[in-house]
Amino acid sequence: MPTANFEPEELKFFQNYLPCGIDEAGRGPYAGPLSVGLVSFTPEVLEKIYSGELLKGLNDSKKLSESKRDSLFEEIHKTAHTIAHAFLSHRYIDTHGINRAVLEGILKCYRKGSETPIENTGRKLLLLIDGNYNFSKYKESEEVKRQSHYYKKGDSRIASIAAASIIAKVKRDRFMKGIASKFPGYGFEAHKGYGSAGHEEAIRNLGLARIHRRSFTRKFHAADPTSQSD
Repeated sequence: MPTANFEPEELKFFQNYLPCGIDEAGRGPYAGPLSVGLVSFTPEVLEKIYSGELLKGLNDSKKLSESKRDSLFEEIHKTAHTIAHAFLSHRYIDTHGINRAVLEGILKCYRKGSETPIENTGRKLLLLIDGNYNFSKYKESEEVKRQSHYYKKGDSRIASIAAASIIAKVKRDRFMKGIASKFPGYGFEAHKGYGSAGHEEAIRNLGLARIHRRSFTRKFHAADPTSQSD
């Protein structure tokens, strides 16, 4: 069973903040929404995660089987202090771009997470974000700029980011399975909207569906000028 060797989420953070891991799923697919998750744990729960007492096998969601992700998804909901989630639609991605969509997902999760009561008055959320994004060109990023730390490959390094990756991934996979019957023939229940060979063949045969990201599927536009519009 994969088990990450997590770096401790520094205890100094907990003096003034509640550290929250943030990660996304669905950055690269041809179809469907972007999914962003936020998870925080108390210091006591983190110690049990590090020791293997809780969330055994926690890791980057991409390194886990579907059944293991589902199991950890349920356990995270039982052990986390704060969980927040946001979808950004294919329309939002086409209109604003994927990086702006990631930022909007982070902001939505931050605002939702901030609604959870924090024991010590005055403590704010501190965002531990997977990746090395640069949101400086977006004025909206000022809302969380001073409360964000970025971690390259954070979903394998930081426990709360790994947990957030599972929330984001499971939520998105379940969404794509749920809409598969509305778009028969595309195989969304199998590839979840990613650009597999089977998915590309389905697009060539059926054209683009409403759920497809037009900005990610330009190579199919010329061959499908009458594809379904939004």
